[in-house]
Amino acid sequence: MDYAKNLVKHGGSDGGEPPVLEGTPSWCVCGICRVMTTEEENKCCGKLRCVTSFVTFQNTCTDREVLLIAIRARCDVRVEEPDYSTNSYRKAAYRQYILWRYKKLGKGNRRVCPSCVVLTIRHIFPADDGNYMGFKRA
Repeated sequence: MDYAKNLVKHGGSDGGEPPVLEGTPSWCVCGICRVMTTEEENKCCGKLRCVTSFVTFQNTCTDREVLLIAIRARCDVRVEEPDYSTNSYRKAAYRQYILWRYKKLGKGNRRVCPSCVVLTIRHIFPADDGNYMGFKRA
């Protein structure tokens, strides 16, 4: 019965989300978030059904082919050689989420990804050494 309740609560996750652990912070609505390294990063998507379970999130932010094109496009605009490392895919996934949710990026327009989004993206595109930069204001 607990398994069925968890599926309903989290939208029938297909395994793309990190496992739900005990100890959900009080500021979390979706049940996926965990305490992050800075107070600014302690943010939830605010949805009862986590945004990471939405098909649009999965198609836009975690699909490797979509992220590959996003990496190529960014490198084309910046006149850089593409980097196809896991780190690059993770960064592209964060940018895709911000573009999807807020419609705009750019200098002076930085947004914090919710903890649930960051954890899901890290779960799919983990750092080899387990160390992550976290959000930097500037």
